Amino acid sequence: MGSIPDTRLALVTGASRGIGAAIAEVLARHSFRVALLARDEKALASVEKTLRAAGAQAWPFICDVADEAAVGTVLGAIEARLGPPSVLVNNAGFGGPFHRADEVPKAEWEALFGVNVDSLHYFCRWALPRMKAQGFGRIINISSIQGLFGGALSSTYVAAKHAVVGYSKAVAAEWGAYGITCNAVCPGYIDTEMLANADPAVRQELLKRIPTGRFGRPEEVAELVAFLAGPAGGYVNGSALVMDGGLSSHLANGLPSF
Repeated sequence: MGSIPDTRLALVTGASRGIGAAIAEVLARHSFRVALLARDEKALASVEKTLRAAGAQAWPFICDVADEAAVGTVLGAIEARLGPPSVLVNNAGFGGPFHRADEVPKAEWEALFGVNVDSLHYFCRWALPRMKAQGFGRIINISSIQGLFGGALSSTYVAAKHAVVGYSKAVAAEWGAYGITCNAVCPGYIDTEMLANADPAVRQELLKRIPTGRFGRPEEVAELVAFLAGPAGGYVNGSALVMDGGLSSHLANGLPSF
């Protein structure tokens, strides 16, 4: 029990850009076949084209991960075409807008939890029995350092990312005996499109607080995911792994929002 199956199929949600696209690329380099899931068909096609040009096996699947029925349909299509996965990366998520907790409308709360939390349940509920049948599984859920700490003006996002960490630990405890591990990765400020569009003054303030003096790169997060997905990561289970350049080592002034 616990050896990686020959299929080596990885499902990556939110794979059309940023950290998700980097995860798909790195897993492909590690010889995984990759099912790419996202809502943006054009962006997803671009990622597929890049991966296939590099000799990877990748397939795009358009899906709103917060829609339970849509998830069920696309997972059925993936299984029929590619078989069951050995790796599941729940990366899809979003944050903001930034305002006080008493200003958060119900619709915003539900939308953010739908993508960041409910989707994990839909995908894990489907994948876990299939991984058990293989005697192997790796589930990596992308949380945030705000899944471990607080953050003013980000109450909904903070609550959702805390839920990702807690859910990951519960799955790890339940399914570890079947050769399945589940971990949360908690990135800090990664140089993605969202951060690139932040106010320059905010970017400079963030950099002052990061001991390494730079933002993280999506491929760095992706390499950590690949380690957890591979044989060397088999004894890491139920962990929340921080990758933030040391930012959370000195949070005396809290996490800034942007």
